[in-house]
Amino acid sequence: MTFMDKVKQGVEKAKGEVSDLAATTKIRHDISNLNDRKAALFSEIGRQVYALSQQGHTVSEVEGQCHEITALDQQIKEKSDEIARINAA
Repeated sequence: MTFMDKVKQGVEKAKGEVSDLAATTKIRHDISNLNDRKAALFSEIGRQVYALSQQGHTVSEVEGQCHEITALDQQIKEKSDEIARINAA
């Protein structure tokens, strides 16, 4: 095998590896997008369950978390009010 044949073989091998890398990178990107969509759907389900709990339709398995969110909302409001008072002074 001549030197040029070895170079050609090396270039062909590199092309294949780059092609494989590009394909796997695209697939990983697709998987990431699917996971992002899944997380968004879980988040939306959570918002809907919380909205239902605020309307009195509780789901016992998540009732504690809904109460915690309500408490966090209250703390956030208090801190926002505190910032407004500081800025008003």
